[in-house]
Amino acid sequence: MKNIILVGSGNVATHLGIALQNCNYKIVQVYSRSIENAKKLAQKLNTNFTNDLTQLKTADLIIVSVNDDAISTVLSKLKNTAIVHTSGSIGIDVFEPNFSDFGVFYPLQTFNKDIELTISEIPFCIEGNSKTFEKELIEIAKNLSSNVITMNSTQRKQLHIAAVFACNFSNHMYSIADDLLTEKDIDFKILLPLIKQTIAKLNTNKPKAVQTGPAKRKDIKIIQEHINLIQQEDIKELYQKMSNSIIKTHE
Repeated sequence: MKNIILVGSGNVATHLGIALQNCNYKIVQVYSRSIENAKKLAQKLNTNFTNDLTQLKTADLIIVSVNDDAISTVLSKLKNTAIVHTSGSIGIDVFEPNFSDFGVFYPLQTFNKDIELTISEIPFCIEGNSKTFEKELIEIAKNLSSNVITMNSTQRKQLHIAAVFACNFSNHMYSIADDLLTEKDIDFKILLPLIKQTIAKLNTNKPKAVQTGPAKRKDIKIIQEHINLIQQEDIKELYQKMSNSIIKTHE
């Protein structure tokens, strides 16, 4: 499967398209609802583009990288072909019964179009509707990354929830921390050594084992002082709930 069509032109499609091309796969065409977005990615990949799903060219594989709520709509407009989606939260059954060879090609990473990353370190979670097709997907993934795992839809959905906590929620916490520091004219970068060390400890320890802070110590007085100093009611509530959760976890 060397000839591939990308359905989608966002963050995931951009990184996958470039990585696949660098591994000698041919990106035959890029589709996006926005013709401008399709054109931008197609220019990077020196290939064709369209905003009409009925005008897709012939390829060995279609990779669907669109918003989760748009996957079913996209699939309803495609003819039977070898196809995968890249979602962590949508099951493999979304393809039934309209496709013969289908699966999931889920890269576990946070993607931004303009931020480079090392694709070879990204875990790729693979699922196919047959062992034969799954083997073909694994082969593609192994050309991109040294970290390839077969994983069923139930496992992948649980992984996606965990990833939301580990990545999306933690980044939101960084955003809150940035706002709190900005109120007192302090640069967020002062926290970077702390953040780096927190992450570094996870290479050799379970997260629960390296928990620190007032809630871990059950320092109720400090917790209350922090809550009193926070101005926003929703952040006060979040601080209290997070502290309660840590206290309960370490009882």
